[in-house]
Amino acid sequence: MTMLPAELLRKKRDGAELSAEEIAWWIEQVVAGSVSEAQIGAFLMAVCIRGLSLRETAALTRAMSQSGIRFHWHHLGKPVVDKHSTGGVGDKLSLLLLPLASACGVLVPMISGRALGHTGGTVDKWESIRGVRTEFAPAELEELLREVGAFLIGQSEAIAPADRILYRIRDVTATVESIGLITASILSKKLVEDLDGLVMDIKVGSGAFLPTLEAARELAQTMQQVGAELGLPIRCAFTRMDTPLGSAVGNWWEVLEAERALADYDAAPPDVRRLTEVLAAQMLLAAGVERSAEDATERVRQVWRNRTAWEQFHRLVRAQGGDWDGSLSAYERTPRKALLAPASGTIVRLDARTVGLAALLLGAGRRTESDSVDPAAGILLRKKPGDPVTAGEELALLLCSQPERFPAAQELLLSAYTIGEMAPPSPDPLIELLL
Repeated sequence: MTMLPAELLRKKRDGAELSAEEIAWWIEQVVAGSVSEAQIGAFLMAVCIRGLSLRETAALTRAMSQSGIRFHWHHLGKPVVDKHSTGGVGDKLSLLLLPLASACGVLVPMISGRALGHTGGTVDKWESIRGVRTEFAPAELEELLREVGAFLIGQSEAIAPADRILYRIRDVTATVESIGLITASILSKKLVEDLDGLVMDIKVGSGAFLPTLEAARELAQTMQQVGAELGLPIRCAFTRMDTPLGSAVGNWWEVLEAERALADYDAAPPDVRRLTEVLAAQMLLAAGVERSAEDATERVRQVWRNRTAWEQFHRLVRAQGGDWDGSLSAYERTPRKALLAPASGTIVRLDARTVGLAALLLGAGRRTESDSVDPAAGILLRKKPGDPVTAGEELALLLCSQPERFPAAQELLLSAYTIGEMAPPSPDPLIELLL
């Protein structure tokens, strides 16, 4: 079939539905470099304005997933599952879920993303461990799964290359918000992993990519429908992201908080523990190794409490080349600055998005894809909603390698706090499940 890029663009611009063949051809041209960035931008804008039908979204997802290598893991004899989050502030849950699920006998080949804007990226967090590798040849990845049961890597040029190209251009053309494009971007990377099931953690709130439950449900339903069409069962959890998760925000500090939480179940931050248990249990159910949420949760608690998951965390670090003790000693020397409370009272609100932006000012994230990240940059929250505070008491501790960044970040972080007389009861961090 002979096709012309301009005719395909005109068809989508005018609101017509593209065929699976047209979409597959278009993605081939994108990866081959046969269409210009201007044409790709025009395609993305037409899609963002006109939308994608379910058939178009499924076809786009399939074509993007087939644009690079595909893995096969089932000859290893264990179920294969993964978890993906839409991103939030202080969201280090993947760092706990990876060792917890794999300690329960499930293979977890996790391909994660990097930070962009005010939300953190799991790969950046993992790479803050000195020496850790996030790029491996396929044979090395299979050996990691065989020996450790899990890995955490970034998206290489060989994995869904169409997604890498489209995502970069989406970011600079204001077309990130399209439900169809989000679905295709996420699922194209997950379909290459040879999964039995995927658990989606869809964040909702001020610090989330999707601020409303209505938008989150639309994304979840689209993803589940496309997943069903392409043979990937998806379980969705809607979780709150109005307040940062846990007490640490920033790459190394979130890794450290995750490791310490795995070392002591009872000392883990309550919101982190609650959501980790829910999501880990859903991973076991998706894998078919447990039949009820109660049994799955109990199994997760067992490997958490007896520190099997903590030991698995350190096995993963070593297997991917990380130096844990060297990281601990290196980051101890990070410059820091305290943020003090201007008044006495109770913390009524701590806005997640503003905290994320303050961490971004310190260097914990990226304004653009080409920005570098300071792995030592972050914020340790000493006070969260519901906590009493006295004037002059420490609200938070700011850390980064460049102390000249402290004043602007301090000013912004202070605006994230609302101090009043009484805070409302803390809601459950889990909103609902869509199975």
